[in-house]
Amino acid sequence: MGEKAGDGDRIMDYVNLGWSGVKVSKIVLGGMSFGEPSLQVYGSSSWVATKEQALRVLKRAWDLGINFIDTANVYSQGKSEEIIGEFIKGYDREEFVIATKVYFPVGSGPNDRGLSRKHIMWQARESLRRLGTDYIDLYQIHRWDYGTPIEETLAALTDLVRQGKVRYIGASSMWTWQFAKMYYTAEFKGYEKPVSIQTPYNLLYREEEREMIPFCRAHNIAYMAYSPTAAGVLSGRYYKDGKLVEPEDNPRLQLRSGYYGAKIYMDAERFPENVEIVRRVIEVAKNKGATPAQIALAWLLHKNVLPIIGTSKVEHLEEAVGALEIKLTDDEIRYLEEPYRPKPVLHIPPWPIPA
Repeated sequence: MGEKAGDGDRIMDYVNLGWSGVKVSKIVLGGMSFGEPSLQVYGSSSWVATKEQALRVLKRAWDLGINFIDTANVYSQGKSEEIIGEFIKGYDREEFVIATKVYFPVGSGPNDRGLSRKHIMWQARESLRRLGTDYIDLYQIHRWDYGTPIEETLAALTDLVRQGKVRYIGASSMWTWQFAKMYYTAEFKGYEKPVSIQTPYNLLYREEEREMIPFCRAHNIAYMAYSPTAAGVLSGRYYKDGKLVEPEDNPRLQLRSGYYGAKIYMDAERFPENVEIVRRVIEVAKNKGATPAQIALAWLLHKNVLPIIGTSKVEHLEEAVGALEIKLTDDEIRYLEEPYRPKPVLHIPPWPIPA
């Protein structure tokens, strides 16, 4: 059972972060949309919040009881971390659980990316500077580094923990065998073990139920889901006249973009069940007096998953938190899940979708 806090608007459930004793909100605020629209690299900049918008979202998240914020060193080239750092200066640092990541290129040099000791130590220092704090609660490897032994990566992360610069370590977006190798190498060789993993998971993409989620359950590792509403497809906004319609203002969901979200979520010819799942989400939402996005999030919360909510709008954040009040019945869960058919397992990066 999670703990609940209520202080004015602050109505939130809290749970342990995996095997640790630290309490985190069941809703994770994602920082990928914070920064500078001109610096983002995924098609349209309409989903990227300006500094002013981001600070409003952060303030509202705090008011609603969200204490868990996830970002990365490369989001808007570090601007996301800077904005979060500016926000938390006005509060008690110990009230927040701040997560960030390392791996992706920050320059063109040969050591400007990856998970070598050199790169990790450098980027940890830079993230601490941008966040304006002397420690990171959760430091995650953003991808698997095929060019660096996992022992070197774990040794560097362990040193950061022992130096007091990091509290816990985690991971993002990798094959289950890679995460298992990370976990067991740490266990057998005395390095810090990962407390969490985050990968894409939603009603339209459930392949993590094959291996990753069972592995996390077996080892009491926190599982966080990004793309919890399938890039907005489960909100129903792209469902019209019984079809999924590609949005003109979001290249990430246009099939010609080649983006994994478009291939997995919008290709109704290849995955016709997606249309039926979205239809059922809309139907259940109507019956329960909720929004489709809330139903998609309530389904994840029913699975004891921590959804990562990335948004530039306060109203979308409030909508997401409202999902905590929605309880789906067993019959509703079965109804939402029944149309699903297996899909290719996403591997990030790259995202090869088998023909």
